[in-house]
Order: sequence, then C-alpha cells, then structure tokens
Amino acid sequence: MCKEITVAALDTLRALVGEKMSEYRFAHTRGVEQAVGELCALYLPEAAPQLRAAALLHDITKEWPREQAAAYIEAHGIALRPDEAASPKIWHGITAPLVIADEFSAFATPTVLSAVRWHTTGRSGMTLTEALLYLADYMEPTRTFADCVALRQAFFEAEPEKMDMAARLRHLWRVLLLSFDDTLAALAAEGAPVCADTLAAREYAAKMISRKEAEV
Repeated sequence: MCKEITVAALDTLRALVGEKMSEYRFAHTRGVEQAVGELCALYLPEAAPQLRAAALLHDITKEWPREQAAAYIEAHGIALRPDEAASPKIWHGITAPLVIADEFSAFATPTVLSAVRWHTTGRSGMTLTEALLYLADYMEPTRTFADCVALRQAFFEAEPEKMDMAARLRHLWRVLLLSFDDTLAALAAEGAPVCADTLAAREYAAKMISRKEAEV
C-alpha cells in the first residue's frame, strides 16, 4: 500500500528542501511543483500528492559538486554505464532517489522514486507519472530558455483541458517527443554526449504516438 502524503507533509517537505538549495534552484523546484500539479489535474489527479513530493525532491542533489555525486554513487554500489559516466549533468537523477530513500523515507514511494530517477533522461517504457514529472521539469513557468518557452506554449495553447482523455494523452506524447528532439538537438549543437536512455525515451514516445493514433 502506498504511503499517504498529506498537505501538511508537503508543507514540511517544502520548508526542508528550501533550506538545502540555492534560491535559484528552489524557485525552479517550486515551478516544477506548480507545473506537475497542473499536469496532474489534467491527467492523473490522484497522483498529485506524490508527484508534488517528487517535484520538491527531484533536484535535491543537483547542486552537489561532481566529486561528491561520484563518491555517493560509488558508495551505493552503482556502476555507471559509459554513456552515464560521460554525462555528469544527469547524475542527480541517480543520486536523488538514493538520498530520498536515505533521508526522506516518508516520501520514498515507488512513484516518487521512479519519477525522480527518470526526470533527467526519460526512458523506454516511461510510466505516466514519470512522463508528467519529466515534462513539468522541462516547461515549468520560471524556465526562460527558448525551447522551454516554445514547448510550454505548444502544450497549453492546444487547450488540452478541452480534449477528451484519449486526445489529451496523444497530445502529451507529441509534446514529449518534441522535448526529446529539442534535447537531442541541443546536445548535438554542444558536442555533448547523449545518454542512451534519452534515445530510448525518444523512440518510446514515437511508439506511443503511433499506438494512440491507431486507437482513434
């Protein structure tokens, strides 16, 4: 049985998280919490408490020095794949669930842990809760990067609240596909390594779009 996450528990968590990160990072974190709440209202209202907790905790290790993250990963017996080792920017998706289990056990539900684990890269077989946190992180309202603004507009200007659920899910996966394409294009422009999980997530999003369109 999943642990109940109450409003009071979220208030306490919000205060604790705010003490552990910079003002900039906390503003982003609050933006993700707001965005995931809006997405849950559209797709999965019953998951809102858990995904709000996941949003508050998703970047809990984002500001760690690279050496600290590497040591923490090693101490937990995790062997990074070569593509993961070459991409330190995604390591907080690996370390954060470990910290949640160690220090925030009241929030360490399977839903929270998996959403936080895959919020940086996505993966093949993404669950709906994983997809919602991933997208919330990408298009939360404090993001001013051009691709984030464009994605936010693409999602909300289509008025998903007026769609039936089948159309709403097709819309979600189409926007996710755009986000993966934007990420891959940005990495290519930087000459940065690409995590295999992101490539797999992109393929899975395309597959889900085809599957949802076939159901029409």
